[in-house]
Amino acid sequence: MSILRSTEMRIKLEQLQPGMFIRLDESWFGHPFLFNRIKIKNRSQIDSLKKSGITEVFFIPEKSDCLPLPFEEREAKPKAPQVSATSPQDDPVIQLLWQIKKERIERLKEKRENLRQCTDNYNTTVKDIPHIMGKMLTGSQEAVSNAKEIVSGIADKFLSDTDAIMHLMTIKETEESIYYHSLNVSVLALMLGAKAKLSPDEMRDLGMGALFHDIGKTRIDNKVLKKPPPLTKAEQNLIQLHPRYGVEIVAKSNAFPGSSAMVIMQHHEQYDGNGYPHLLKGEKISKLARITSIVNMYDNLCNNLDPKKAMNPYQALSHMYTKCQNALDVELLFLFIRCLGIYPPGTAVMLSNGVLALVMSVNPKNPLKPSVMLYDPEVPKGEAVIFDMEDEPEVTIERNLRPDKLPPEVCSYFNYTGGANYFVENIKGGSKSR
Repeated sequence: MSILRSTEMRIKLEQLQPGMFIRLDESWFGHPFLFNRIKIKNRSQIDSLKKSGITEVFFIPEKSDCLPLPFEEREAKPKAPQVSATSPQDDPVIQLLWQIKKERIERLKEKRENLRQCTDNYNTTVKDIPHIMGKMLTGSQEAVSNAKEIVSGIADKFLSDTDAIMHLMTIKETEESIYYHSLNVSVLALMLGAKAKLSPDEMRDLGMGALFHDIGKTRIDNKVLKKPPPLTKAEQNLIQLHPRYGVEIVAKSNAFPGSSAMVIMQHHEQYDGNGYPHLLKGEKISKLARITSIVNMYDNLCNNLDPKKAMNPYQALSHMYTKCQNALDVELLFLFIRCLGIYPPGTAVMLSNGVLALVMSVNPKNPLKPSVMLYDPEVPKGEAVIFDMEDEPEVTIERNLRPDKLPPEVCSYFNYTGGANYFVENIKGGSKSR
């Protein structure tokens, strides 16, 4: 069976009965119901469909409990006399449905505008990072100041708002894509740091260390960095020098925090002592570095250099939980999983009503009910419906979907590459001075 569409057959509305699963053949904006796909629960739902002016629907057998009624049999029965000629627009039930739908559309507009601003700020910040990185290589104190400004804005949001909304950035690849990882690791580290109850000073040191954790790779040839496994022993040894190189680079500026430099040096140390460069074990690794190690592994799993090997966020968390506990601080790992929820932003899912969706942000109060973007080819992708699952308790997530199993048209609709980039709502992007 296709991931996009089950077997369908067009039927008359008179053939409907409770237990049938149907699809409405209209745009989401063209009818008063929340979803185009509905499982009929009672006769009143059928009456609402009739009153809305709908005459035909598509029946989906695989998700139904019963078959359509014979159309001829329904036609043969005497028709009930019409009491009034109430139009769909005048019917109070339909008016109420439309009012609820209009309120949701207004919330959708507000949500889309917040997401647009978040995306603009994210893009501005990403574009500033190459400039800051370049200045950092020279020991510029201005670069440290600009980086602190970015980190402070994100840290303050997490510290001041326990329900800070971290959005998935569904953006296409650009020339700045190599800097997404640095910003991702910084944002995710600050999210986890806030949940770990770090102080404001610790948060800012964490953010700085996470933002520059890979700066030492600027001294390593790109051909080695981008070479797919397996690497030679000499190439592995060279790459494992990047923490030392990173500390040497940031040490050129006296303004760079010492705790942040320790994050750079230790972010590849492992809790079981099998990391590098110093084979540190357990709490001999700084807490800020242990946090960065977790989010760095997560982002590398989601945004693998080889897209075919990239995991979706759900798979990445599962992998870390089942395969990597010895290498990571388990308490911090569990906290990280609680932060991102069962279905982290960037996870493609199938909803219980058969609709494909992409998780956009976590609902901190109910992780099983995230905010999702719905796939609907009838709705332009620039106007894609973003749905708070908490608004419809009966709709649940049926399963997560592997990136390589999604049809190309769905990936294009979501600007989805299988990876995930994040930013926090209401954070102004970029530094003030260049």
